[in-house]
Amino acid sequence: MKSKNVKRILSATMAGVLTMGLLTGCGGSSSEKATDESGATVIKFGIHVANPAEQEPVTNSIVEAFNKANEGKYKVEFEAADTETHSKNMKLKAEDGTLPEIFWIEGSEASEYSEAGVLMDLTEFLDENADIKEALGGMEAAFKDDNGQYGLPYQCNVQGIFYNKDLFDKAGVAYPTDDTTYEEFIEMIQKLKESGIIPLSIGSKNSAFAMWEFNEFLARYGWEDNIENILSGKDKFNNEELLACFEKLQGLKDAQAFPENMATIEYFDAKQLFDEGSAAMFGTGQWDCAEFDENLGDKIGFWWGPKFTDTEANQDIAMKVPSAPIGVSAAVADDEELKEGVYEFLKFYYGEEAAKLSYEGSIFPATNYEGVAASDSQYAMNAMLESLASGWGSPEAAPDLTVPSAVQEALYDGIFGVLQGTYEPAEALDKIDTSLANSQ
Repeated sequence: MKSKNVKRILSATMAGVLTMGLLTGCGGSSSEKATDESGATVIKFGIHVANPAEQEPVTNSIVEAFNKANEGKYKVEFEAADTETHSKNMKLKAEDGTLPEIFWIEGSEASEYSEAGVLMDLTEFLDENADIKEALGGMEAAFKDDNGQYGLPYQCNVQGIFYNKDLFDKAGVAYPTDDTTYEEFIEMIQKLKESGIIPLSIGSKNSAFAMWEFNEFLARYGWEDNIENILSGKDKFNNEELLACFEKLQGLKDAQAFPENMATIEYFDAKQLFDEGSAAMFGTGQWDCAEFDENLGDKIGFWWGPKFTDTEANQDIAMKVPSAPIGVSAAVADDEELKEGVYEFLKFYYGEEAAKLSYEGSIFPATNYEGVAASDSQYAMNAMLESLASGWGSPEAAPDLTVPSAVQEALYDGIFGVLQGTYEPAEALDKIDTSLANSQ
């Protein structure tokens, strides 16, 4: 009986669709091995996009390669839905015991699934596949708790700011470097704006997809060192370090760094401004590398973001972090044949062939294998690799993925509220503290 725990992962917005049976019934998990017409064991993969072939082509290619190599024995089939629908579906399936064998989990919700007991411990899988554990290089640690290894990173996310070298050249502005300070960044923004272009393109209508460069801001103000104390109640979000960080965000607003219509455009609109040469910089990750290669070619540059001089926190931080995890339904452990098939897929997914497919698709895999890298014509990925060559350490997880989902939403609201002038920095942080208090 784990109904109480399972219902913890159901958001308040889902309450209206729950039946009395779900509210009072026993959650748990059950899974029955299915086969296709060839007799192959079917492994369902719940994914957070409606069309994997178009929206997650690398993952789709990996699945197709696995299915081809295991024809007649194993077959992975997607259960596909857009991110919001997928998240709701997985919560309901966790409640009624119909989770797919493998599924993508929203990062801020992953630990709640683990606490609910609906995820299989993957410690055994890693122990049996030491080469994969070595290739993961510690990235798996972000998804481990007292219940065990509850997930593995879907991919590796490298996050930061891409820039258009042509627009910098035309504005007479030097490219940013690892040592560029915040004050120099503001000067850069002013010169770019004077040249008639948008300095930093952001569309905050869907703030979760406009967060990438600001994770670095949070990290360089000591987020990783302080978040445990904040979540435990020993400290507040409204502390000296984060107040200084949010004041720097306000400084970007005051410098008019963003599109005038930032509040009403989406991530994809903001990216288009960068693609078409109307904006000099855009914050994102490796998932946009192929698009930038096509639109900007060798004129693309990449930068972690500014360093800050008003904090003692470490500034030599890269943002190479595990993406949201994939988990395995706890029910898989009850069927040895199904478990064997899931393990075979995980071995393939985190193996060298899949890593090569990832690089070919301009996506950083969660693993590192010697000799697997980007080609010379993958300009955007190589710009990222050049930045990674500094050897700087990275947080165990992106800051926005280290807090409960309700607090994550408040964090996004606070950051973009400050950027839009809706909140003062201290007010925004107080709202995040209130959200944390209400979620406990």
